Amino acid sequence: MNTGEAITVASVVTRSSKLMQTFRMPRELVVFLKSEAAHGGQDLTRHVIRWLDGVKTHFGLPEAATALLEADRRSLGMDRYEYILHALHQRGLELRAKGIGFDAPTEEARPQRS
Repeated sequence: MNTGEAITVASVVTRSSKLMQTFRMPRELVVFLKSEAAHGGQDLTRHVIRWLDGVKTHFGLPEAATALLEADRRSLGMDRYEYILHALHQRGLELRAKGIGFDAPTEEARPQRS
């Protein structure tokens, strides 16, 4: 997929010390992001920030897990993106061996929705 040319436009600092940044991206990617955001009940900005912060912070995992994953990533010589791909691939191999949803909570163990 052509990711388009990312263009950084002059950043503007607001009172809340957040920067405003603009990127060009393919229409299909914007449509996908908007759809995912709507599905999760979020506006597009919040959705994108959540994903980017998740990549930065290992999606809020505990510090011990983060340290272990970072050590593994560095030992493999991968950047964050490559390491996430690697982790997803490993999950795919595990699914092949054990079946889809093998580690899903049992019906009794699932949290009840209110």
